[in-house]
Amino acid sequence: MKSLFAVVLAICGGALSAQLSISTVIHEPSPADAGTYLANQTVPNPDYNPLQPNGQPQNLPLIGNGKGIHNELDSVSDEFYAIAATTTHDLAILTNNSGADITVDPTSLQIAQIRPKVTVPQAPEQANPGILVAYPPDPFSNTNYTIANGASSVLCLVRTKWKSSLDTSPRDYIITIQFNNVATGGGPVTIDAPLWVPEVGGGKSGGGCTTAHRDLPGGVALLAGGGLVAILTRRKRLLRRV
Repeated sequence: MKSLFAVVLAICGGALSAQLSISTVIHEPSPADAGTYLANQTVPNPDYNPLQPNGQPQNLPLIGNGKGIHNELDSVSDEFYAIAATTTHDLAILTNNSGADITVDPTSLQIAQIRPKVTVPQAPEQANPGILVAYPPDPFSNTNYTIANGASSVLCLVRTKWKSSLDTSPRDYIITIQFNNVATGGGPVTIDAPLWVPEVGGGKSGGGCTTAHRDLPGGVALLAGGGLVAILTRRKRLLRRV
């Protein structure tokens, strides 16, 4: 009986996931984009050495420098970024078209998997190309947060530390974000989202189409109507060489 319940739960969770999507990602978000809580969090600086002071701060902002992407990459797109020997910071906006509100349990939020979109035998991807960690926007790790049906809202910040030895780029991966939906009738949720490793050096096909980074009012706490339009107007697809 328990196994049957697990199967039913998995099917329901998969059906819900199909109606949830991360179609907007803000790269290197500003404090206004990220919201007060995420903007005030820090992480240890790997380059800090207390025995040999080198001018480096002991801690760095969790959201990065908050100044956006300063090359040919778009500051808002529908995919996460990973860059060799670099830590990238991506704010994931989730759109809920499931027909019901969802309530995220932040203690269950995680990057469950990363896999190549297409396997290339002649240039295989690294088995473990980077470290991805998801951070919820809620001030307390045990406080659930709700994303209403028909709305778009910040799901999490994804901090990606990619290895310096980068496999052949450009390259596409799929990451799976997982969490428990603790709303009535909810269950485990998994959402696949693309992650792009740009061509080293930015490539020659970008055409200089960089989207300027701008703050978003209200910390993108809840995006709907005009708020979401404000983000979409910042999106400009970077042309890729196929």
